[in-house]
This record gives sequence, structure tokens and C-alpha cells, in this order.
Amino acid sequence: MYASRRVNAVAVGLMAVAALAGLVLWPSLPDQMAIHWSGSEPDSYVAKPVGVFGLFAVGVATVAFVRLAPDSVKSSPGGDGPAVLFVGVVVAWVQGIVYAWNLGYRFDVGLAVVPVLVGAGLLVVYATTRGD
Repeated sequence: MYASRRVNAVAVGLMAVAALAGLVLWPSLPDQMAIHWSGSEPDSYVAKPVGVFGLFAVGVATVAFVRLAPDSVKSSPGGDGPAVLFVGVVVAWVQGIVYAWNLGYRFDVGLAVVPVLVGAGLLVVYATTRGD
């Protein structure tokens, strides 16, 4: 029980740090923030408050779902702890990508997502070698 609380705290803490970074960057962020890309160009924008806090809210809701939903309606590769930690890391990473783009840094967003895919692959390898 205590280990799961620590994992929850680390995951939510990472997401909270990303949201707090948005508060620090608030004056520099545009009123309409790009949050989704199709190829190399953004194709979806939201108001700044949603761009800064929306992903945090979705991340916390996902952690709650993973922890509270019955096993019959979810599948957490490697168990709930690694899945929750993965959610926290991915949400913080993606939030950083969103901030960087909206601050004017241009890069291939597809390449910026590669670490997420590598992490997902590692989670699957962990789950299969662990026997879950």
C-alpha cells in the first residue's frame, strides 16, 4: 500500500511540476496554445488555462482510474505501479513539448514523441518478462 502511494505521489508530482512550470511561463505563453499536431503543423488550439492545466487534470484522472477501476475493465502492463508512473512521466513530457512549441521553439513533434514510444515499449517488455 505504501509503495503504491509513493508511486502515485511521484506520478502526480511530476505532472504538478509541469503544471506549475506553466504558471511560471504564463506571461510568455500565447492566449491560444497549440496542443495537437498533424505532421509538423499544429491543428488544434485551446485557451491558455486549458493548455496549462487540462493535461494535468486528464493525467490525475487517469491515475485515479488505474488505481480505482476494477481489473475487469482495465489492463495495466506490468501492474498498476509501473502504469501509473508511466502516465506521470508521459504527461510531464508532453506538457514540456506543448510549452516549448508555444514559446516559439520549432522542432519535429513526431521525433519529440519517440521517447514516449520507447518508454511504452520498455513497459511492455517489463510486463512480458515479469509474466503479467
